[in-house]
Amino acid sequence: MRAHTAEFDETPGSEGSSRGALLWLYPLLAGFVAILLALQMLPLVLPIGPMYWDVLIYYDAIGRMAQGQWPVLDFFVPVGPLEYFLAAFSNALFPEAHPVLLTQWIWLPVTVPVMALILWDTVRRGSRVALWLLVPWMLYTALPFNVIDFYPYPGTDAFGIYNRHGAILIYLLVATVLFVRGPVIQTICLSVLMLALAFCKITAFIAVGPILLFGLMLGRISLGTAIATALICIGVAGMVELSTGLVMPYVQDILVLASQNTDAILPRFLTAASQHFNVFGAGGFLAIVLLIAALSGHQAAGGRESGNRLARSIDAPWFWVGLLMVCGLFYETQNTGGQAFLMVWPALLAILMRPLADYGRFAPAILVLIGFTALPNLSTMLHKAARAAAVAPGYIALDAPDLGPIGRVSAKDVFVEQAERMRGIYVSHRETYEAIAETEALPSFIMFSDPDYQYLLLKEMQDAAVAIKALEASSGKKFERVLNLDFANPFPYILNMKGTETVAIGADPSRALPALDDSTRDAVARTDLVLAPVCPVHRARKQLFEHYQSALTGHTRITLTPCFDAYVLPLNR
Repeated sequence: MRAHTAEFDETPGSEGSSRGALLWLYPLLAGFVAILLALQMLPLVLPIGPMYWDVLIYYDAIGRMAQGQWPVLDFFVPVGPLEYFLAAFSNALFPEAHPVLLTQWIWLPVTVPVMALILWDTVRRGSRVALWLLVPWMLYTALPFNVIDFYPYPGTDAFGIYNRHGAILIYLLVATVLFVRGPVIQTICLSVLMLALAFCKITAFIAVGPILLFGLMLGRISLGTAIATALICIGVAGMVELSTGLVMPYVQDILVLASQNTDAILPRFLTAASQHFNVFGAGGFLAIVLLIAALSGHQAAGGRESGNRLARSIDAPWFWVGLLMVCGLFYETQNTGGQAFLMVWPALLAILMRPLADYGRFAPAILVLIGFTALPNLSTMLHKAARAAAVAPGYIALDAPDLGPIGRVSAKDVFVEQAERMRGIYVSHRETYEAIAETEALPSFIMFSDPDYQYLLLKEMQDAAVAIKALEASSGKKFERVLNLDFANPFPYILNMKGTETVAIGADPSRALPALDDSTRDAVARTDLVLAPVCPVHRARKQLFEHYQSALTGHTRITLTPCFDAYVLPLNR
């Protein structure tokens, strides 16, 4: 059984014109992918951005997985395990790729085939729909930038990359629901995307629930397609569980994370709505105008002429714009600053596919509101990309050869100078920052966004890596495992060592740090090198040390570098 077709689709094209469109759409897609792959082969240096350390989480996982550990089974992960399997796979193919670009594009093996299938199906009704579904996907896939500024100076956005992945996957799912008509292709796309969302980020998986539900209720997804998709997803998840045992522990980790993120939901909605009011306000107003147009008798804005009673009532542009805005807002409550409202574009495109004259006197307002809904985020990303490209040649590159690709960043000269100045203060006035940490405050409210903080973080990791190698050479002891008591621990990757088993990566004490159980305590106690960064001591680092302190009673504290303490096991142990 086929899903009902939408009233706003283009007139079906001939078979010959469809093949002709694919002859240039597929090369466009292939050329785009080729450019991204080529960029990952180059040793690029990119301007460091706020919270660059988010990308280090991936390299913590890559380093661990290179030593035989698996996400979920061997270490706690803040998002879905497929994020890290894809990162490890991409790193194996492109070991010199810049971390921001590599992690931004890890989902290409999934999203490119899905986009190719969407093009194959939608081009049969005309090339415009296919092209304008492809172009936004290319732009949002390519550009490693968020739609909110976390710092006024330009730089690449390593923060929240997994949130951007979820937004891209949701976009493809919405395009599938609203535009794909072939039952086989729709089943394949929905199955792949639902599994991808489930193993990418669970909040993205939850966010698409209403979209799929109304897609089924309104006949855009046939009952047969829904059943087939459900069976495929359950079957694949079952096979993964039987072959790896990964699924049930992943579900348990999700429950742990949920229990640690139980803040009131209303403040989160208010925060997300206020941060994205330019888009959310315009999109909400657009839905209202479309509803008024529908009530005024303009069929282009009303429900379908065919289908079930519900479809004839609400399967209309106003409904889909409103629903997608709400789903995007929900996703943003969990992932503030990302690209969630990209999901609204297919509904906007559906409106634009009808002659504007069909909307009567509401047409000008509708066209303007579509622009206000679609363009701000895109213009923000293009602006950030242009600024980063313009300033990059004048920035100072970090000299950190032991860090590999992680260290290929640059910063404005004033931030390099600031990092060096603050390092001296951190070292000579450590007790001041310890006192600040005792108050549960930060030295600066946006310290983690400061480029000098992120630059100094990498610089001190370089010095620590050199000091560890010198310590091994002088003692004749080869360290086997390493743990860094900080938000991210890339040292397994940097030093080619094992990471401490069961310890969480992306260790945010406020929301992603499970209680210390006996197995984790024993694993930390067996770790022969535990690092504690102290430039500066701050609340999160202090909390992490206190969290694992009971497992360090057998270690000896040494000063590895002025900015790193180390806890090592005795040589004869």
